[in-house]
Amino acid sequence: MDEFRASRVQDATSVAELDALYARAPLGLGLVDRDLRFVRVNPALADMNGFSPEEHVGKKVWDLVPDLRETAEPMLLQVIETGEPLRDVAIIGTTLAYPGQIREWREQFYPIFIGEGEVSGIGIICEDVTERRIQEREIREREDRLRRVLDQLFAFVGVLTLDGDIDYANRAPLDAAGLHLSEVAGRPFWEAPWWSYDSEVQEQLKRAIAAARGGAVVRYDVPVRLGDALVTIDFQLAPLRDSAGEITGLIPSGTVIEGRVQAQRALQSLADDLEITVARRTAALHQANAQLTEEIARREAAQDALIRSQKMEAMGRLVAGVAHDFNNILAAVLSGLSLIGRRLDDPETLKLIDMSTNAAMRGTGLVKQLLAFARQQRLEPERIDVAAFLAELEPLLRVSAGSGVSLEVSEDGGTGAILADPAQLQSALLNLVINARDAMPDGGAIRILARAVRAPGADCPRDLADGDYAAISVIDSGTGMSPDVLARVAEPFFTTKQVGKGTGLGVSMVHGFTHQSGGGLGIESELGKGTTMTLFLPCATQTSTGAMMAALARTQSGAAGPPDSA
Repeated sequence: MDEFRASRVQDATSVAELDALYARAPLGLGLVDRDLRFVRVNPALADMNGFSPEEHVGKKVWDLVPDLRETAEPMLLQVIETGEPLRDVAIIGTTLAYPGQIREWREQFYPIFIGEGEVSGIGIICEDVTERRIQEREIREREDRLRRVLDQLFAFVGVLTLDGDIDYANRAPLDAAGLHLSEVAGRPFWEAPWWSYDSEVQEQLKRAIAAARGGAVVRYDVPVRLGDALVTIDFQLAPLRDSAGEITGLIPSGTVIEGRVQAQRALQSLADDLEITVARRTAALHQANAQLTEEIARREAAQDALIRSQKMEAMGRLVAGVAHDFNNILAAVLSGLSLIGRRLDDPETLKLIDMSTNAAMRGTGLVKQLLAFARQQRLEPERIDVAAFLAELEPLLRVSAGSGVSLEVSEDGGTGAILADPAQLQSALLNLVINARDAMPDGGAIRILARAVRAPGADCPRDLADGDYAAISVIDSGTGMSPDVLARVAEPFFTTKQVGKGTGLGVSMVHGFTHQSGGGLGIESELGKGTTMTLFLPCATQTSTGAMMAALARTQSGAAGPPDSA
């Protein structure tokens, strides 16, 4: 009985949702029976006809809009008789909603069947396209006016297809070469008389077309044949993009620069000797300056790395001490609350004790995050198959990413297994996904990519020990970070979020976890170009297993060192 009631409630909810969608649809929606009388219309269709939805019921289309009988009635009868839909039907007429105005509609008629295939009625979808048709005519008029303007220009302007075939050329180059558009339209641009005098010029043009098709703007000076003469032009070939930014064609253009070319040649001849002399004398200076600049950059980078390392070392020691002392205080508070709870039986007082206990337990979570940064948390490493782990975690990651963010998880097939604490690894990935989501307030994309790497390597942090690692990257398309923020992102309690939106321990916890696990954390970010956070975790070989167990023993006995610089 409960299942039946639940089903009825669900059906009623579905019907209500469909009714709401029907009522709010921007397209006109209607239903007529076999006699072509309205059974139901939505407000959009009623507004188009100039009557209320209730006034439509029981009336034929032309009872309300007489202009439509001549065109609409035969089509509706055809759908009744054949059972075949009619799509994209154009209908023109006037309605009471727009008296004296000729309107145009785009109609769809769909048969509705009952029983043994009998048509019981017709579903109507109607879109008023009058304004669109007016806009299309205005666009055509503007295009014609633009073409007339281009034909008045002396400079060459044209349009090519993506394959390089001529689609349009203005009158100036055609008249200068004694040609008509019909003689070159549809032909490859390089085969036109302007270029056919030289095969090398034609090959250069083919390369320019290929580059422009890829999005480049190509510009160079080149001789073209105009009648019996070769005249140098400043030639440019650029991609033609539509409103969505897609390349739909190519735009060639050019202006005659023969006089300027002659002057430039004379000037170039005078300047060549001076340029050679200057180049020889400055070459040695440039080389010395480059070496000095490179040395300064190396020293500054080393100094910055040392300062960050010392800073993080001091911070790690401070955080570890505070966390342990805070943990002892919380332990005393929790013990006291437990003893008090055992000696009282007042419900209200016990409720307050429970609230205080929960608050103290949240404090222990903060202690764990602090110890994670200081690399003194207690880990329970296990052998983890990366591909299987990510596949199992993917649904939770998608929920954390939110509805406005797309998430993709991939693995290169060669990652294999790692040695790490699965709970801490899950917490780290969730932290990074949530941070990535928060960096994309208007939505975006997150990509989680797992791959096998070997240190040392270009993709690995410099302080990573030699060996095989699984690199798990969380890549977002968010706002990115400035260099100042990037330099501090792994510090505990540092956050760019608003007050109350974050503790600033997420990245520092991930940093501590990866280093305590024998790996490292790589961070790449640039303002406006997103952020990539990469966890480097050692592969689960026999050697790495023994090394990590020894490191964990030292860490959990209080011998672990401070965290390295991020």
